[in-house]
Amino acid sequence: MVYWKLDERTIRCLINKEEIRKMGFDLNEISRDASLMSDFLTEIIKDSLNYLDWDTENGVQKYIARALPADQFLITISCTFPDEAVDQDLDQMLRILKTLNRTIPQEKVDKIRSLSGEEKEMAFAELSMDLLEECIKDHQEVKDRVRKEEGQKEDTDKLPAQCLIFHSMDELMRFGSLLDRRYDYSSLLYRLHDDYILLVDFGPGDDRKDIIRFMITAEEYGAECSAADLTGYFLEEHGRLLIPENALMVLKSLAG
Repeated sequence: MVYWKLDERTIRCLINKEEIRKMGFDLNEISRDASLMSDFLTEIIKDSLNYLDWDTENGVQKYIARALPADQFLITISCTFPDEAVDQDLDQMLRILKTLNRTIPQEKVDKIRSLSGEEKEMAFAELSMDLLEECIKDHQEVKDRVRKEEGQKEDTDKLPAQCLIFHSMDELMRFGSLLDRRYDYSSLLYRLHDDYILLVDFGPGDDRKDIIRFMITAEEYGAECSAADLTGYFLEEHGRLLIPENALMVLKSLAG
């Protein structure tokens, strides 16, 4: 098992089917029985405390389990109370939107923060769906313009290149293991001191839904994200170029 901490009350665990069996659990049974799943998550938390210092006082408030290739599973466990989790998700959404030059009316943000319980979760879910619909609409408008202009676009339609800074190779490789062909963006990988820096350039027709998912996933895996601006010129002078093209797909291949 491999553990890493997302924040003070949230961890991820990469575990395979054989490790689950050795813990004394049957994969099919825990997927059907809520009580067994609770016991399984409790055991993961106990084991994680041998490696990580994180706050489990609130108990499991939320978990997400994702199946990966080679009988592996990525399990996210959060001990953050739901209201606090929504506020954190909202903060993350605002950071991502800022990189995409988008904003949310402040009154909407303030209203969600003032709510609690199921009402708060539903308001955030509604906001997320509204933004998703806007992204779909934007993407369709881009496709229409591309068809009309025979692929020629104004620079203002193009999203800014992004700089993704990972502070360890482990974080970078875990991120690379989850990539697929949707994320085959133009990209370079540099090393600067102990950091690994991805420069990612989005094309005018790239799906904004996929870009948002890509940026959120990068942040979840420890990346610090910002518009690239003049970073590329700085890295050319001071960094070491590790992967000169198609860096994202090369990382995916290396990560297996």
